[in-house]
Amino acid sequence: MVLFSSCYLFAADDSPGEAKNIYGVLLQAIQDGDAAVFQELGTEAFKKQMTPDLFHSAQLEIGARLRNGYTSSYLGKISKNNRELFLWKITTSKDPDQLLATLVLEKNKVAGFYFQ
Repeated sequence: MVLFSSCYLFAADDSPGEAKNIYGVLLQAIQDGDAAVFQELGTEAFKKQMTPDLFHSAQLEIGARLRNGYTSSYLGKISKNNRELFLWKITTSKDPDQLLATLVLEKNKVAGFYFQ
């Protein structure tokens, strides 16, 4: 994912470096429509779950919103079941609704990436 038109704003309590980097790469991949990034960074289970149809659906819905510009604020980390869950609030430029992004890492590999 390349950061051409996106704007990242992180809270003063920055997320851990590797999670922040992975998060940025995944957001850019969604904007760019680059499903290969998800396969490259994911656990084996995540790779199986991230079907082309699922990625395409996320790319159409979330990618379009992100391409219009957004800010991202780190909310914190939760440890659960030997995994680390990192939370961000995303505010898009043209949509009053905010998104909650959850990045699940297992040994620095993506085990989940969800939007609510």
